[in-house]
Amino acid sequence: MKTIIKYMLLCLLTVNTVNAQENNKSINLSNAEVTPYKIELTQNKTTHILFPSSIEYVDLGSNEIIANKVEATSNVLRLKTVKEAISSTNFTVITNDGKYYSFNASYNEEPMLLSYDLTKFEKQNSKQQSEVLFKDLGKTAPSLAYLLMKAIIKKNKKELNIKSKTYGVEARLKSIYTQDGKLYFHISITNKSNLPYEVEYISFKIKDRRTSKRTTIQEVSLKPIRIYSDFQTISSHSKQDNVFMLDQFTLSDKQVLLIEIKEKSGVRNQLLKAKSSDILKSKQIKNLSIKH
Repeated sequence: MKTIIKYMLLCLLTVNTVNAQENNKSINLSNAEVTPYKIELTQNKTTHILFPSSIEYVDLGSNEIIANKVEATSNVLRLKTVKEAISSTNFTVITNDGKYYSFNASYNEEPMLLSYDLTKFEKQNSKQQSEVLFKDLGKTAPSLAYLLMKAIIKKNKKELNIKSKTYGVEARLKSIYTQDGKLYFHISITNKSNLPYEVEYISFKIKDRRTSKRTTIQEVSLKPIRIYSDFQTISSHSKQDNVFMLDQFTLSDKQVLLIEIKEKSGVRNQLLKAKSSDILKSKQIKNLSIKH
């Protein structure tokens, strides 16, 4: 009996020893490393980095370097050091398409390069960037959202007959698609005039239909979560297509969606009106051909 008890105690001691050894093992994360870019900075000259899409977040590893987005752009970051011969440091940038960029920065009084085009670099080197998820996109990855919008434009199917035309400029809401709680609005602008058409803004609003003169009209502004590309200037006799992603919503029979396109310093404004039935007829994106 004593022999059996001793044997059981020895087995328990062995199991506990093995478990303790396994718990003390560390996990090697070297395969999960995000390979950083190497960059040289200086105090008396400004370094610029051009990213493929808009900058959403910047984190600096040291207060010895300063970084700002160039005011007139959304995808250019400028950097310099606050003093000479700073210690090596790092910084991180996350862009609107969910890409995660890591940089190791060192000081050089005369850097070899002062301007970096990461769009050009990624195309030439096929570098795969790490990707983050944004809360406003839910479970849709930013890169997938971009591909979905690209596929909508490529399909270019006119599902709706909603248009506005003034002074040789025509705007169309061509289709509405739905995916994972998001709505995708495909809008095209055609400029048939001899003057370029510069877009100041495009807004989305839910508005009550007026039923009587005494009725108070309520209006709710909707902010797009993502835009395929920035509408800027549509040249004369040309067309541009764009896709706007919004959180899913529905309309009552007494409401209408207004999409206003405002011309900068001009009067060729456009107004597109979508009814409840147009929203409810949104097509599912799963039938689209999506290619990288």
